[in-house]
Formats: sequence, C-alpha cells, structure tokens
Amino acid sequence: MRNEETGPICSSEQLESVRQLVGPDEPALFTVLQQLTKEYDEVTTIRLMREFCFLCQTDENMRVGLEYLYMNGLLDEVQDLVKINENSENQVNREWAFLYQFFLDRKLRGAEIADLDTFISKFQSSDPELECLVMFTVFYAHCDKLNFAYTKGHRSELTQKMLEIESTLLRLYFQYRENEMLFVIHWRNNEVEMARHYGENLLENTLINYEKKCYVLANLAETYIYDDFKMAINYMDQAVKIAEEYNITYYLDLFRKEIIPFIHAVNGKCEGIETTDIPEAAHLAVMKGEKEKAIELLSELESLSPFQLYYLGLAKDDEKLLYESYRRIIDEIGDYFFGRLPLRELQKRGWDNVEEKAYHIN
Repeated sequence: MRNEETGPICSSEQLESVRQLVGPDEPALFTVLQQLTKEYDEVTTIRLMREFCFLCQTDENMRVGLEYLYMNGLLDEVQDLVKINENSENQVNREWAFLYQFFLDRKLRGAEIADLDTFISKFQSSDPELECLVMFTVFYAHCDKLNFAYTKGHRSELTQKMLEIESTLLRLYFQYRENEMLFVIHWRNNEVEMARHYGENLLENTLINYEKKCYVLANLAETYIYDDFKMAINYMDQAVKIAEEYNITYYLDLFRKEIIPFIHAVNGKCEGIETTDIPEAAHLAVMKGEKEKAIELLSELESLSPFQLYYLGLAKDDEKLLYESYRRIIDEIGDYFFGRLPLRELQKRGWDNVEEKAYHIN
C-alpha cells in the first residue's frame, strides 16, 4: 500500500476502538489484525493497524509493527517507527530499528552492504526473529549481486530458523518474503514452473494486501508471455480489476502504458493496442512492421536499456545489437527468462551456442 491514499479517513469511533486495545496487556499485533479484519474492509483495516502500530506500548508490538508497515508499503510510517524503536530501552528493538533503516535505504536509495561480516557483527541479540531478518538481508545482498546460488544453497538454514518464530504475523510475513524471493530467483533463472508455484503461494498468503496482489498478478502474467497469451491476459485482467477497485493509479498507469502493450507486442497481438510510453510504442511499431517509426522513436532516448536495445535490434534486423542486448540482459540483470527475447531472434537467424561464443570473443 502506498503512502498516498484515497477515500475517507477513519472515523473517531473507529479510532477509539483501536485506542481501547492499547495498554501494558495489549493483544499481539496479529490478534488486533484479526479483530479489525472481521469488522472492517481492507483499506480501513490497514489504516487502523497503522494507528495501532504507533499507539502500542509493548516492545514486541513496536518491533512487529515495523514489519507490518514495511510489508504494506507504508514507508514513511516505517521511518517514523524506526525512530521510536531507536530510542527504546530494549536492545532488540534498537537492533530492529537499525535493520529496518537499512531496508528503507536499500529500497529507496539503492544502499548496498560493503562488508557482510561487519554488517552482521552489529547484531548482538539472540532473537530468532531478528536472526531471520538478518538472514533475509544477507540473501538480498547476494541477489543484488546476481549470486542466486547462495540463496538456494542456504535456504534450509532460513527454513529451520523460521520454525523457531512464535509470532504468527511475523511467520506469515516471513513466508511471504521467502516465497517472493524464490519467485524472483526461479523466474530470473528461467525456471518458470517453479516461479509460478511460488507466485501462487504468494497469492494464497493470508496477509497479502490488494497492492501486493496487483504486483504478483502482473508478474505471473509475464511468466506466460512465451507459452500462453490468454493466461497472461487473464492475470493482467485480474490485476487491472484490483487496481481500478482500489484506485491504485501508479499500477494502472504501469499496466496500461508498459506491461499490457509489452505482452501484446511479444505475442504479435498489436491491433488496437496503443501506448504513450516511447520504448513500448517502438516495440509495438516493430511488431506491426513499422520499423522506421520504431527507430525514430528510440532515437529520442538518450541511452538504451538492454530491452530497448533489443527493440532497436529488431527494428534494424541487426544481429550485433540483438546479441549485445542478450549479453546485457544476462550480465547486467542476470535474467535468463527475458534473455530469451533476443536469444529467440538470434536462433531464428541460425545462431547456435558455438557461434554465440565465437561472436562474443570477437
């Protein structure tokens, strides 16, 4: 859920219902979530949970609140709660605050960990929940460096540690984190069936909110671009429906300008499809046979991404550009699934592995 929201704010009566739960003996965050879910719609529940995260008094709820807010995309609120936990007398809370500050810096500012050992040494608490979060952070760091093998090799350690977690809410969110990570890894490695398996697991997680559901559905749609156009469009239709229902304008814009035109272009189903996005307009133009138009559109861009280079290679029927696109998708992004786009074109032109290696050397 984004920080910008639409619709009415919570009523004073609704807010009072949350305030009455707060105190030294207040229920766990998951219990509060269950109670609110029974009484209110999803949007109201998230807003009231946000209030509870800042009103709660127990150290555990103040910690778990960080994960709840983060996983619901309330990043400004995460920053505020980080500051509160930084001033906690509880060392575990202060260490959680340090970790979530890094999560924010990584997500918003592209922060990286220069030395994993030094980073890990900052945590002194023997808290299984914190240890899981640190393990996730290490996995993310390796994934950022395209070292997906590390995650596969150490996943059992994470699974074992997750069994020690008592908090139901954290256990569910950590399962979501794990499935999301594995979905991306298998998808990028072109292990499509496994990726779809974890994608469906994400949709089945009871804590998935409407915005994350949009994101997962759109990603699942793209896994079908090569083998099932109808299935891809079916998933996109579901994503669009949710985005319209909750007025998630960012996703509606992304879907209509980029993802839907992309899926249609890959499958050569371009009739009636338009977009104001320059790269995808060029992609559509190529597939319609309007190659000069595509070249002209792409010439408006200062520099070309690996995908845009692929569109230019198509427009110019240039094997060197297609190969460069392929290498950049693999080397810069580590994405063997989307690397199939230029690779398919090269194979249509008679390329095989031997020729590919020889071309790369030259």
